[in-house]
Amino acid sequence: MKYIPALQTGIRIILVVLLFLFGLSNIKQILTASMNIGDTGSKELDLWEADMQLVREALPINRGLVGYISEEDLEGAEFAYWDNETEFLLTQYALAPLILKKGLAAKWNVVVLRDQDIEQWLQANPGEYELINIKGRFNLLHDLSIP
Repeated sequence: MKYIPALQTGIRIILVVLLFLFGLSNIKQILTASMNIGDTGSKELDLWEADMQLVREALPINRGLVGYISEEDLEGAEFAYWDNETEFLLTQYALAPLILKKGLAAKWNVVVLRDQDIEQWLQANPGEYELINIKGRFNLLHDLSIP
């Protein structure tokens, strides 16, 4: 019976050592996973802002309401909700002080769609629109029916 307390102490020491090693392993994984994480996001943000600068320069207005059309506005389109929301917020920030509203909301609308999606959107929304290509999937849609 005298050996039981010594056995319990030995088990406690082993458990503490294992817990310590487990903690070190987790710290190593976190440090490895977080290396260069800031660089990637920062580059992507800089690219988005540069593209939005091209959009801003192409817009004939400096203040007022601008629409925002994305995959969310396409019927049946698959998109990641949070990616779409993030792109909308980044665009809103980059185009300030313009007021960005989702959907076909104004005479001038920022369109963030691939070419085939733009064609689908134009077919679903027939009317008098002028499409101005800015760069890649960034376009402006000018609603000619609004004076």
